[in-house]
Amino acid sequence: MEKRINSTVYQQGRPASSTKRGSSIRSGARWIYRRLPDLIIYSYAFLYMYTGWAKFNNMTAFIRGNGKIPHLGPYAKLIGYGIPSLEIVLAILLIVPVYQIKRFALWTSTSLMAIFTIYLSLMVQFVEKKLCHCGGVIESMGWKTHIVFNIIWLIAGIYALKRTKL
Repeated sequence: MEKRINSTVYQQGRPASSTKRGSSIRSGARWIYRRLPDLIIYSYAFLYMYTGWAKFNNMTAFIRGNGKIPHLGPYAKLIGYGIPSLEIVLAILLIVPVYQIKRFALWTSTSLMAIFTIYLSLMVQFVEKKLCHCGGVIESMGWKTHIVFNIIWLIAGIYALKRTKL
């Protein structure tokens, strides 16, 4: 049985607001849901800044590793400088407070994550000696874990793109 008195809902003799915990959890969940695209965008910025910086700090090994990849070896130096530079530029663009720039950077970041995911999947499927020079902690993941990690990021990026339409 429910009564309304001064816009407060009472159930069985006590105000519904006495269950503050449930109310604050729902309020927190709504806040996260509304802010989730922004959280994803800033997380992408952190991820790309982290991996780009880690690759620059270990540039020699990154270029050497890329040189061993079939069909990509001749472009190892270009890839070695290009990928971390792109990641750092994207990280910066993702935090620029201009909607069109941020959205472009999110599209590019999500596309790059799709390319990385396809690359990893092909490496696992077709290359005997698997090479990963993603940088930092990410490099220490197992191959299947790394693919799942990338797929989660890819899904998150697509979700953020869908939620931030014009």
